[in-house]
Amino acid sequence: MLMLCCGTATVSAKKEKKVKMPCNELTNKQTLRASANAISPQMQNATDKATAAARRELATSIEATVQRVLEDFASSYDVNEQADFRSRTKDLARTVVNQKLQGSVISCSEMREKKEKGGKVTYHAYVTVELTSNELMENLLNNTKKAISDSEKLRTDFEYEQFKKTFEEEMNKLAAGN
Repeated sequence: MLMLCCGTATVSAKKEKKVKMPCNELTNKQTLRASANAISPQMQNATDKATAAARRELATSIEATVQRVLEDFASSYDVNEQADFRSRTKDLARTVVNQKLQGSVISCSEMREKKEKGGKVTYHAYVTVELTSNELMENLLNNTKKAISDSEKLRTDFEYEQFKKTFEEEMNKLAAGN
């Protein structure tokens, strides 16, 4: 049975063809993007589902980026201050994501209609949402300043330019990964 299964998988792979997804824009140094698609018999439902999925993907990407920036930035402090900084910014990534997703915009939207057998129609929505890295960085900077404001030492040592550089390096890594 196992041989038959594997043989079938090989045959199926030969029948596959590469498909270019509409609205599949990539993240770059200036903009974080996420794309998704959804199918539904109702046009609006397809659009809503695709938009929600794209925003979830964008949120995941933003949260991971913010977390890496904060971790990299925290490493510039000595060991005791790192722990203080990390404890004060524990929920910062989630806060930034929740606030900034409201500022995300749909940069691409495409709808396709497919007539099924029996005249049934389904709609396939493709959506890309985006957020500029400048908006994200400003929000992250403001929230980071709030998170460290309780610590005189961290507040004194906080360097905007170093923080900005750390953020830009992370955006460059994201863009290079595409």
